[in-house]
Amino acid sequence: MKKMKYSKLLVCSLLLLSHQGVNAQLLKGVLKAPQKVETLQIAYSLNGDVLSNVYRDITCEADGSFTFDTQLPKPNYDVSIYVNNDIFGVHLETGKTAQVKIEQDKEGKFQISFGGDNQNLSKFYNAYSRAFDIMKYFSIDPKESKTTDEYISLLEKEYADLKKQLKIIKDDKQHEYYAKLSDGMYKWTYIRILMDDSENTGKKLKEYPEYNKLIASIDPNDTINIPTNLTIAWLSSQQEPITDYTADQSDYYLESLNIIGKQITNPDIRFVLTNSVAYNFFSFVAQNSDVNKFWTGFKEFAKDYPQLITSYEPQVTALLKTKKGSEIPYIPTLTRPDGTTCSLSDLFGKLIYIDVWATWCGPCCKEIPSLAKLAAHYQGNDKVCIISVSVDQNQKAWLKKLDTDKPAWPQYILSQEEQNKFMQKWAINGIPRFILISKDGKILNADALRPSDEKIIETIDSNL
Repeated sequence: MKKMKYSKLLVCSLLLLSHQGVNAQLLKGVLKAPQKVETLQIAYSLNGDVLSNVYRDITCEADGSFTFDTQLPKPNYDVSIYVNNDIFGVHLETGKTAQVKIEQDKEGKFQISFGGDNQNLSKFYNAYSRAFDIMKYFSIDPKESKTTDEYISLLEKEYADLKKQLKIIKDDKQHEYYAKLSDGMYKWTYIRILMDDSENTGKKLKEYPEYNKLIASIDPNDTINIPTNLTIAWLSSQQEPITDYTADQSDYYLESLNIIGKQITNPDIRFVLTNSVAYNFFSFVAQNSDVNKFWTGFKEFAKDYPQLITSYEPQVTALLKTKKGSEIPYIPTLTRPDGTTCSLSDLFGKLIYIDVWATWCGPCCKEIPSLAKLAAHYQGNDKVCIISVSVDQNQKAWLKKLDTDKPAWPQYILSQEEQNKFMQKWAINGIPRFILISKDGKILNADALRPSDEKIIETIDSNL
């Protein structure tokens, strides 16, 4: 998922720390953009995995210059720079200064050039970031989507070009590292393309010979597979995929922990995978599962990782407060496209079906056509209210999407303050999320069926 946007919900302002001792600033840059830039961020991962990503907003001076200087846990880091919808890469090293110049042309496209220290590493990591930008191999707009074969051909070309650029890295150890990193990300991107094809066609992943070959090539205890996500791909391949997300999945995720315990000896990977299991459980299946059963097993398995137990405890508390029949844990203030506001409670008196989404979320946008059909089905029914609530931070992107799609059902957005409270109190880690509320304002399902589910109308009608 590009930019790990679920984490973006927690983005904080850039912290410009003065460098200590004789260390130089990690990054100096300048942004030359005649058009307004909506997003300018630096992102890096503390543990190498996507769940430990940290995002820092960059604030430019009047002349477009900016600096980034913070204490990183390790001396060397490959980081990403996000400029609107573009992603660039740069290599940072403690005690040295990388320099970048980002320029926007008349068509609004951005280019980056490098100066300062480690220029060749930055040039290569930038090429790596551009080659494996997942948005090259997926389109939110179905009309712009390519076929699976076309995406695979594009990936093969990008990877071949990237391998040619490896020659600019002269140090043998660095060359070996980036060669393995590139190979791993190539494999992960290929797997992601097959996953999308599997979802679209209904074909099982294990029916793809390429998928089985890629999984067989993964060493689950090799640390290089953390930043490439291959550790996650390997773990997913060890069990049959979940087909019914409305069923109790506590045993499935406890078995995932059991697999980690038996086969993962690398302590860094054990931590990353343990965190991933908890994140996925609480993000996607917890509302319909035995939370207490999973939590008891997780705490025993993760006893060596007290920080993980502490981080997920609020999720458990929130989940137990959003079970069927519970009072709503937080009633947000909703903002309409025209800027006026109302409370969610103003809509009580009807069964409410809430779509929690964002413009940057591919799976969210994929549900829009089904949601439109669902809204049309209940149009004029005074017992049902269908609404979409955006958690976009970029309100202009939200308004632009509404202007393009022209949805026929009510649209709202949450302010940053309301968004933070809503997501926390409702235990929402990932989107899309659909919520069903009774006419008297009680929770019917805090993780309801998606509009594309064939049983959604039957479910709504049964609760009227």
